[in-house]
Amino acid sequence: MVESQFERSGDEEEQFETDMAASNTPPRAMDAFGAAMAGGSEGESSWRNLLALDEQIYEQRKIRILTPEARVLIHLKLSGTLSVTTAMQLAGVSYRGFYAVLERLKQAGLVSQAKDDDDQRVRNLSLEPSAPIASDGH
Repeated sequence: MVESQFERSGDEEEQFETDMAASNTPPRAMDAFGAAMAGGSEGESSWRNLLALDEQIYEQRKIRILTPEARVLIHLKLSGTLSVTTAMQLAGVSYRGFYAVLERLKQAGLVSQAKDDDDQRVRNLSLEPSAPIASDGH
């Protein structure tokens, strides 16, 4: 039987457990994700915690737990609107890569794009009211 690239041997599993115990990663990291789905002010802090966890794991292990789409959606959830430039920086992808992310979000009906009232060169993103993540008004 061929071992999957995601399966770990006993030694690798033990090393992983040791590494995780030695890191600052919260022991119940997935609880933040579950709580984030709940919404409300506690949900807002959970969204922030989830973003912080993504950043922390990226800094420590160079692995993202959130997709660029998820990072954009969560930041839009927390801030209401973002300029395309800011969203691209928060997504952590290249200019070209971000426009693919943006197109997927728009095609899914999750995000809309509009010209900024003060500066017509700037495009702002916002969550579509029908987006599941926008349901509690944040």
